[in-house]
Amino acid sequence: MATETKNGWILKWTAANSFCLLLLLGGCTDKASDTGTTFSFGERSISRLLRHQFEINPPADPTNNVADDEDAAKLGQFLFFDTRLSEDGEQSCATCHKAENGFSDDKAVSSAIGTTTRHSPTIVNAAFNRWFFWDGRCDTLWCQAAGPLEAPAEHGISRLEAVHLVFNDSDLHEAYTNLFGDLPELDLTDRFPLRGRPIPDDTADPDHIAWSSMDSSDQEAVNQAFTNITKAIAAFERKLIQRNSPFDRMLDAFDAGDNSGGDGLSMSAKRGAELFVGDGVCWACHAGPTFTNKEFHNVALPPSPDIDNESEGRFSGISLLLANPFNGRGDYSDDTTDAEIKLGYLIESPEQVGTFKTPGLRNLLDTAPYMHGGHFETLTQVVEHYNEMDDPPLSGHREELLLPLLWDEQQVQDVVAFLESLQGEPIDEALTVQPSSPL
Repeated sequence: MATETKNGWILKWTAANSFCLLLLLGGCTDKASDTGTTFSFGERSISRLLRHQFEINPPADPTNNVADDEDAAKLGQFLFFDTRLSEDGEQSCATCHKAENGFSDDKAVSSAIGTTTRHSPTIVNAAFNRWFFWDGRCDTLWCQAAGPLEAPAEHGISRLEAVHLVFNDSDLHEAYTNLFGDLPELDLTDRFPLRGRPIPDDTADPDHIAWSSMDSSDQEAVNQAFTNITKAIAAFERKLIQRNSPFDRMLDAFDAGDNSGGDGLSMSAKRGAELFVGDGVCWACHAGPTFTNKEFHNVALPPSPDIDNESEGRFSGISLLLANPFNGRGDYSDDTTDAEIKLGYLIESPEQVGTFKTPGLRNLLDTAPYMHGGHFETLTQVVEHYNEMDDPPLSGHREELLLPLLWDEQQVQDVVAFLESLQGEPIDEALTVQPSSPL
């Protein structure tokens, strides 16, 4: 079958089903050099591409009263890089979310105190997300920040240790109280042990025993202080926005009436853009300003040696989210209205087994390897996966409408060139290091 015939068949199929054929995450250096303004986009392609215009600010987070507070962001930035928030004094949030790797990790799966079971996704533009973690087991940035602090393979500390650190450091204490008011009386260690957290699955653990020894009102006070810490970290993470890519300048050209898209993209990248919103219907899943529909799909990835390839993904992520006391409709949320609706519609169903979150596609050049298990080293490998679709699902069942694209080598490279054009301007260097003080 000729390539033209194949692509004609795909176009007919995708138009009938309106389904995403390409879930991508990756980046590599731009090898294309053929620029020009003679390329002419059709009106339908321009209309679809304009739907990816970047929004000025991320959506508000009513669950976090300090989400957009500058003082909270300063405190959160200090804590993000603070290695004292780890069992060995050497790990921080930046251990697995490295600024030089686009606030992601250059390892297939991340390691800190121990080795994790997933690749650390970027937190750049994460404030636009609806769900957090690959399986969506959190619904806010501050809920996400809480998990790694107590994860044995990551920071490996307990919530009591975190709040004791803030209490005993004069600058942290002052920064905290300026924002949230008084901390609990943590100098009374008979009431507030130096470490402890609830571990329902291991009630013999010393941390759980220490936590259980506390009065319930003191437990509540520690939980509130702990979530205040994570809300400050979330306020910092909301500032990690990367925009103004060559692609965005092409959209500006469209708005100015130039249907060539200007000269910011190579001809190869422009052809890739046409494929992305045309034959491939990639935009059906990679939609909106950050190129994600914010939902979950089973794309039958090949096995990765570093993860549980039979993970239930979103199926188990929903139950973890609903059981999490730090979710957006829990006692520590500042406004549960929206979260009550969002979480109220969640239902575990078999088709969610093996599904993982659709990643955004902006700013991919620094974040290799790609996918939730670091499956692919290059963006070309990612595109080729969807081009061939010859791996059986290792958990659950593959999206039934997800079929091979059957693009030729040039078309694959055109899509790669387009995805490379989504790289925004560098983040302010002041946000990539720990400030001298949290105040």
